[in-house]
Amino acid sequence: MANQIKLSFDDGMDGLLEGKNGKTKVRSKGNGLGPYELFLGGFASCLHATFKGIVAKKKLTFETATYDVVGEKRETVPTTLKTLTTLVTITGVLESKQKAILKSMEMAERYCSISALINEVAEMKFDIIFK
Repeated sequence: MANQIKLSFDDGMDGLLEGKNGKTKVRSKGNGLGPYELFLGGFASCLHATFKGIVAKKKLTFETATYDVVGEKRETVPTTLKTLTTLVTITGVLESKQKAILKSMEMAERYCSISALINEVAEMKFDIIFK
């Protein structure tokens, strides 16, 4: 399965990222998302899609899932990720189902393809909170 985007820039750093399902402004500073913000958003989206698929197969439910992701880059060039910390806050889970939701998220962390890619270069940390 191929993915495709189109990214167009003006003569400076203002860009427009367009994909099959939408578009967003891109900019390294200022009005738009920067490259690492886009990357971290892609990771969180992949993780959530994988998690959602696992949860559906297990017939589990939740109301919302919020992903707070912090990526710390190395200082040496190339400045790849050094650590990636993800805090997931999940609402609307019965206490009796929380263990199964935790297991589902652990599986998602393993099976998300972007997570596997990041795991090759960075130390990954995950925390999950139920509200």
